[in-house]
Amino acid sequence: MKNLKNSLEQLHNELQNAKSLDAESEEMLLKLMNDIHAILERKSENTSEEHSNILEGLKDSAQKFEVSHPELAGAIQIVINSFSNIGA
Repeated sequence: MKNLKNSLEQLHNELQNAKSLDAESEEMLLKLMNDIHAILERKSENTSEEHSNILEGLKDSAQKFEVSHPELAGAIQIVINSFSNIGA
């Protein structure tokens, strides 16, 4: 779980450094990050559907930013891996 928190912090830093990121994309990523934080806080109440939706959103984001913001896409991929490793 510590790896996931570190990954989220890294993603947050990349978001702050991302230039020319449209407001909609930034809002979407911040929502996904908030959803993950919420899941971590209430671990016992989580559903697999919730996890799947977050993972799908993260994967879509990583693919979207692969060319335009490769550092951001890399940070998203690290979050995906960390989120998957905690059994989410």
